[in-house]
Amino acid sequence: MSIWSLWVLDLVGILCTSRIEKIIEEVKKRYEKALSHELSGAELEIIRETIEEVVGLDTKVLIPFVFHGRRLVISPVTRHQDIEQGEREYVEKVVKMLPILVWNSITCIYVPGDSDWTIDLMNEIFKTTSFEGFDPVTLYKRTRGKCGMRFTDVVMRTFRHNIGMLNRFGQRLAQEAGAKIQEISSSLSDEEKRKEEKMLQIIKEYGESLCTKEKQEEIIKAQEIVCDACTYIWRRPEDRASFLIEAYSRYLHSKTVEVSKHGDIDEPLFDYVDHCSLVSTYEKYKSMDIVGELFLRVFLEGKDINDESVNDTVCGVREREEAEKMRGEEERRKKEEESLRNALELLRMEEKEKSKGKGKKKKGGKKGSGEVTAKMEEEKKDSEEVEESAEAEVSLEEMAVGGARSKERSSKKKSRSKGHRYKVHKRVLRWTKSAERIKAELDEGSEEKWRNKSIEEIEEQKKVHDIIEVCVLLRSLDANRFFVSTNRYMKDGTERWKMVGVGIFEEGGEKKVGKVEVGLYRDKGEGSVIYHLMFKAMDTEKAGKGARSSFGKGDDVEGLEEGAGELSDMSGFEYPKGVRSEIVKGGDAFKIVYRNPKDTSEVLRSLTVLQKAEVL
Repeated sequence: MSIWSLWVLDLVGILCTSRIEKIIEEVKKRYEKALSHELSGAELEIIRETIEEVVGLDTKVLIPFVFHGRRLVISPVTRHQDIEQGEREYVEKVVKMLPILVWNSITCIYVPGDSDWTIDLMNEIFKTTSFEGFDPVTLYKRTRGKCGMRFTDVVMRTFRHNIGMLNRFGQRLAQEAGAKIQEISSSLSDEEKRKEEKMLQIIKEYGESLCTKEKQEEIIKAQEIVCDACTYIWRRPEDRASFLIEAYSRYLHSKTVEVSKHGDIDEPLFDYVDHCSLVSTYEKYKSMDIVGELFLRVFLEGKDINDESVNDTVCGVREREEAEKMRGEEERRKKEEESLRNALELLRMEEKEKSKGKGKKKKGGKKGSGEVTAKMEEEKKDSEEVEESAEAEVSLEEMAVGGARSKERSSKKKSRSKGHRYKVHKRVLRWTKSAERIKAELDEGSEEKWRNKSIEEIEEQKKVHDIIEVCVLLRSLDANRFFVSTNRYMKDGTERWKMVGVGIFEEGGEKKVGKVEVGLYRDKGEGSVIYHLMFKAMDTEKAGKGARSSFGKGDDVEGLEEGAGELSDMSGFEYPKGVRSEIVKGGDAFKIVYRNPKDTSEVLRSLTVLQKAEVL
C-alpha cells in the first residue's frame, strides 16, 4: 500500500467523516505545512486520484506497546505484576478499552466518497454484542502460580473473542453494499457509475469474505505474527532502541494532531500491514528472525511488504547470521588463545617463584624492606587513582564547546569521561549562512536536488537544517540518552550511519513532531564526520515526496570528499554577529530557542530534542 494511501486511512480516524472533498482539503493542508510550499494543480490531482481509487481493507494491526507521557508502561512481554504500582490504574484503563480498539482494528474500512455507513455499521454491531463473561482487565490480572499473562496474550485473547462478531458484520456489510449498488444515482456519468459500482462490489465481496473461516484465521494470524515480531524486536536491544524511537515519535505525533476519543487515555499504536502478504511470508520461511526483521523494516522505513522488501530482509538476515557465526568462531579462537597464554603465564610465574625461593636461601634481605617497598608502591597507586578521578570531573560545558581544562587539573592527561568527538562537514556548515549565500553555493554545487531553489524555499529549508547547536548535545556525555545509532552501511567506499532522536519544532504557535537526523561517515583518519543534520517532521515522511525514512539504509548524498578539506570540530562555534540562539537544558529535554536578532525578546522558532522514552 502506498504511503499516500496509509495517510488517507489515517485521516479517516482523525476526521470521523469520509466526505472526499474534506479529506482532500485536510491532506492538502498537512502536506503544505509539512513541506512549506503550496501544492500545484497537478499535485492536487494526484492526491484526488489516489483517494478516489484506494479502498482500505484488512490492513490494520495493533502494536502491543503503550506509552504514558514519556514512559513506556507496557511492552509486549509485560505482565500485570511487572507494572509499576503508580502506573497500574492507568494501564488497567487502557486494557479495559481493548475490545473496542481491537474491533476498530479488525473492521476499519475506508470507502472513497462516503464511509459514514460503514462506521455506523461497525459501531452498531459492537454496541449490540454482549461481552458478559469477558473482562480483559481480570484476565490480565489473573496469575497461575507465579506467572501471569503477557500483554500480547491478552491482546490475542481479545482478538479471538471479537472475531465472533465478524459473521454478523460481514453479512450486513455485504447486504448494504449490494443495496447501494442498486441505488447508484442515474445522474452520474457512465465512468462515475463504473467507479462507484466497482468500489461497492469490492466491499460486498470483502464483507462476504469476512464470514469465511479462512479470512477470520488470516486476521488472527496476522495479529499473532505482529505480536511475536514485536516480542522478537523487544528481546534484541539493538533493534528495540530504534523501534522505540519510531514508536515514541508516532505516539507524540498522534497526540498533536488527534483528539483522543478516550479522554486522558492514550490508546496503543496501530500500523497498516497487508495481512495476506505478512501471513504468506511467514508460511514460506517459518522463521521469526526473517519475519521479525521484515516487520521492523516495514515499521521503521514505511515500506510495503513485497518481493523486494522480503528478499532484502532474507539476504540481510542471512548475512547477519553468517557474520554472527564468524564472530562466534573468532571469539572461541580468542578464548582458546587467551587460555593458553594464561596457562603459560601461570607456568612462568611458578618457575619464577621457585627461582626466588632458591635465591633467598643463598642471600637474606634486610628485615622489613619488602614491606616498606610494597607500602610505597601502594601509596603511589592510590595517588595516581586520585589524580585520574580529578581528571574525570571536567565539566560538560567545557567539553561541549571544546574549552580548556581548569588550572587545578593536570594538563598531561586526557579525561576519560570526555564527550564524543565529531567533525562537521562543509555541507552542514553551509546552512549557518544567509539564504542568498546558501542559494549561490547550492546552485554551483554538485547536488542536483538543491539547484535552482527559490530564496523562499531556501529560507524554509534553513529553518530545519540550521540546527548546528545540536552538536553541543551530540558531543556531550548525555548524547546516548537522546539518540540511537542505526545500522552501518557502505557507500562510495565510506562507512556511513545515522543517529536519530525525537524532536518537536515550534513556530508561530504550531508544533511539529518529528526526528532529528544526524548523518555520519568515517573519514580516512578514522574520525566521525557529520555530513547531514536536520529536523524532519513526521508529516514530511508521511507525505513521501522525496522523503526518506530516518532509519532507512542508504542516502542520496554523494561527493563527500568535496568538503572533506574544510571540516570543523565546532570548537567555540558562534553564529555571525547579530544572530541569537539560546540553549536551554532540562532533565529530559535539550531546547534551542531562536530569537529575532533585531529584537531578542521575540522568539522566532524553537527545536526541542527529547530524551528517549523511559522504559519501566
